[in-house]
Amino acid sequence: MNIISRRNFLQTAALTGAGLALGPSLFGKDEVVDKNWKSPHANLVSPDKKVRLAVIGCGGQGGVDANIMAGGVQFAAFADVDYDRASAWFLREPNVPRYRDYRKMLDEQKDNIDAVLIATPDHTHFPAAVMAMNLGKHVYVEKPATHTIGEARYLKALAKKTGLVTQMGNHGHAYDGCRELKEWIEAGVIGDVTEVHIWTNRPVWPQGVPNPDPEKKFEVPSTLDWNLWLGVSKYYNYNPDYVPFDWRGMWDWGTGAIGDMACHMFDPIFTAIDLRGDVKVSSESEGATEFSCPKWAKVKYEIGASKTRPKPVTFNWYEGKCRPHLKDLPDGLFKEEKDIPHTGMLYVGTKGAIIDTDDYGTRMRLLPAEKWEVFRKNRPPKKYARVPDRNARMEFIRACQGGPTPGSNFVDHSMDLTEWGLLGVLSLRLGNKTIDWDYKKGVCRGLPEANKFIHKEYRVF
Repeated sequence: MNIISRRNFLQTAALTGAGLALGPSLFGKDEVVDKNWKSPHANLVSPDKKVRLAVIGCGGQGGVDANIMAGGVQFAAFADVDYDRASAWFLREPNVPRYRDYRKMLDEQKDNIDAVLIATPDHTHFPAAVMAMNLGKHVYVEKPATHTIGEARYLKALAKKTGLVTQMGNHGHAYDGCRELKEWIEAGVIGDVTEVHIWTNRPVWPQGVPNPDPEKKFEVPSTLDWNLWLGVSKYYNYNPDYVPFDWRGMWDWGTGAIGDMACHMFDPIFTAIDLRGDVKVSSESEGATEFSCPKWAKVKYEIGASKTRPKPVTFNWYEGKCRPHLKDLPDGLFKEEKDIPHTGMLYVGTKGAIIDTDDYGTRMRLLPAEKWEVFRKNRPPKKYARVPDRNARMEFIRACQGGPTPGSNFVDHSMDLTEWGLLGVLSLRLGNKTIDWDYKKGVCRGLPEANKFIHKEYRVF
């Protein structure tokens, strides 16, 4: 894809040809980071200089990310479609150039930028990342990194081709939990994983809302450029119910509860047993419309055995009012219904189970409780390297200066993880149809109507 101009954005086909091999990431088989590490990435910044960082989306999560990165960067430019939301950063860094349109910012400031932080609504992640990467800029993209599976595959290929440093903002991947779960499972603590149950209190925003009334119009705030906020999505009249937060429950801009949380809650088990491959996905839900995600949903993934999965795995996702009950779970794990946590990730194996009640994988324990008391005194040894300071944002900045490849980089991890979550979105968008996913080809077998959701059209804005 050529650089995206302010007047044109072209839908693109898959990249072809062999890409750059990125080599081992920090998630390697040593407890200590290799002191002889030599980065394979392109366009690195000298370790004695600060990374010149541009931020697309300064309000909300972008402001949080930028604040954590602040000690290691020099802010080069800010872009935000709502100057009111971004005002705190404008006041904090009054000399940093500011823009509403990220395309204009990247075009005019490209020689002053090393890396770009993208923290916009989901539908803008992909076009912003593509433009930045085509300009040779490293990118940190908030989760979910893309709005469609086609976009995820494109960004993975683009990262291979360019050799740039990439990272998705599922910051829990930098915590110890992902590595500990992998160590426990590989040590045979619960035997072979056969079932996964993950449930959340999301959505905590409206879903199941009716299609917009085209006759209903509100005045756009003077600080907001609504056309730029819509970006590549189809045009809708402005409504204060959509911004700055509740867009997450609308298909054109967000990916609903499963898209929002899969990159966090699926990550530990995806890392531990590698869920890539052909998979059958089915769903049930209530209240979805052409415009809005459902009020509640359950999604089931069925995946076969592999080198990392000695047994077939049934993977269950629950959201909204839908959650697992005693009848859905193996006997003996919970005594009463009230003992099942409000949210959780439950991994069931042939010899036991692990429960984690933190969305980011930091509160693991064995079930039943008596097993945990014995196990905690004799845990498996550490096998995989930990991220220094457990900080995904600074992991990215250090990688831009030649440090180890971030664990949730596009090539090795995060785009495949994003795809796994978006397969659930795909089944829901198809009206709860069962899909038979061909991983190698990236298509639903016998379901050509799925293509309009695997790929999408982009509005010129």
